[in-house]
Amino acid sequence: MPVPDPEHAVPVPARRAAHALVIMALEVVDRKRAPHHTRGAFPPHLVEMLRTLARGGVPGRHLGPARVHRLHIHAADPGAPGGGDSRGSGDGGRADYEVCATYARGPRLFAVAARIRVTDTGATCTALRLV
Repeated sequence: MPVPDPEHAVPVPARRAAHALVIMALEVVDRKRAPHHTRGAFPPHLVEMLRTLARGGVPGRHLGPARVHRLHIHAADPGAPGGGDSRGSGDGGRADYEVCATYARGPRLFAVAARIRVTDTGATCTALRLV
């Protein structure tokens, strides 16, 4: 089994932020959270996308509420300055990460892909795709 490279390990705050943002998006499409309660976490175009999905429905919604099954996160560009490691990067503590997750609805699994930006002041989702 491969041993993770500690130099490119994803910090715990980034993992927590990724998990929270995926859950937040799923809560909106399941109509458990109002889209306007995601301001700051998602840019306006993604809030509108989530609002549209909540109105129009998503595949498998009839199977039950979404539950995160697995989540993977890695630095978007570990070789770039500040990519994957905000410690001493000189960019104000900003790092971008790519996230892929599966979520369950009843017996079926579905997928989420996202890109998040973690800063010293919080995290935002900059791209999101539910499939």
